[in-house]
Amino acid sequence: MVKDTEKKNLLALFISVLFFSGHASSNTTTTPGQLALSGELVAAACDIDPKSRALWVDFGNVSARDINMVQEDKLIRPFMVHLIGCHSFGSQHQSSAVAYATITFNGNASTEDPTVLIPSGNGKGFGIKIRDHNGEVLTFGEPSSGYLFSDENNTLRFTATLVPVQKYIQAGDFYAVARFFMDYN
Repeated sequence: MVKDTEKKNLLALFISVLFFSGHASSNTTTTPGQLALSGELVAAACDIDPKSRALWVDFGNVSARDINMVQEDKLIRPFMVHLIGCHSFGSQHQSSAVAYATITFNGNASTEDPTVLIPSGNGKGFGIKIRDHNGEVLTFGEPSSGYLFSDENNTLRFTATLVPVQKYIQAGDFYAVARFFMDYN
């Protein structure tokens, strides 16, 4: 418990701090300013499932001969982007609007063919194409065709395929990174 003398001392200290801080602030010159803040709140149709934000597609050991011979059945690897919290606007809001999304992949695309992602590493002379669920080849840096939302399952299916880009393919390890983002209507 605090004694009366300690209370008086604390009160005197508090009053002197107020007095001196008020005195110090009265001698300072102030310049008025203004801060303007704005923004826009949007209703996102859904979110990318955190498990789909960092995807890994492993081609394993692939024969350069298969790439040269365009043996796509041996060179295709599926992958999926899962969306969560999606609602089709037609069922949710009693509106005639249809909810859909496009996806855009960005990466080190070939300058000759923007549908081919050029990997890094010791392997050379080939690239990677990404196709949507309809088999349509996606162009890096451009949005895909639209994906309609449902109230149940919103899994976007894709395939990655190794394709030749030069006459001779050099064997070796390879890796590529493509970033993707979703646009919602």
